[in-house]
Amino acid sequence: MRSQRFDDDVRALVRTAQERARTLSHPGVGSEHLLYAVAYSPTPVGVVAREHGLTPGGVAAQTDRLLARPHSVFDGVDAEALATIGIDLQAVREAVEASFGLGPAPSSRSRRTRVRRLPGHLAVTGRARSCLDAAVHEADRSGAVQVAAHHFGAAVVAADTGLVPPILAALGVSAPTLRTAILDCACG
Repeated sequence: MRSQRFDDDVRALVRTAQERARTLSHPGVGSEHLLYAVAYSPTPVGVVAREHGLTPGGVAAQTDRLLARPHSVFDGVDAEALATIGIDLQAVREAVEASFGLGPAPSSRSRRTRVRRLPGHLAVTGRARSCLDAAVHEADRSGAVQVAAHHFGAAVVAADTGLVPPILAALGVSAPTLRTAILDCACG
């Protein structure tokens, strides 16, 4: 990452994302945390984001929803779709519970050794790193020497993988429209 090119506003946005990840006890900073930072930002980028429906509370709620783990292996299974091919989900559930009990299926994560993280910077996920690199490219395209908040915001909302697209969709926010508005706020 070329963080020496980030201006003070971008550094503050990254710190906000890091604090959000830390508050949620996440092991690293993901693109969803960067999106939260954009929505939370007191900069013109944050104002534009909130005007377009991207709010910190909305991002937080959708992140929680998308990261929630099922309570049962059957959560989220479409019983009607299975019924169309002759599978009775309730009968399958009862058979599984009779054989294995009522508890949730063990998570493969519970068998892993947890890495102890020291206070300070959290790891940045690959998707978040892609957003940061895209912000640098956005600045390069505009001929800017430093990466500013509008480059960062435009890059984050344009992310096409990870949690950003489903969060924006759930909030009814058009990524291309918001990206354009963020870039326009730098000109005004």
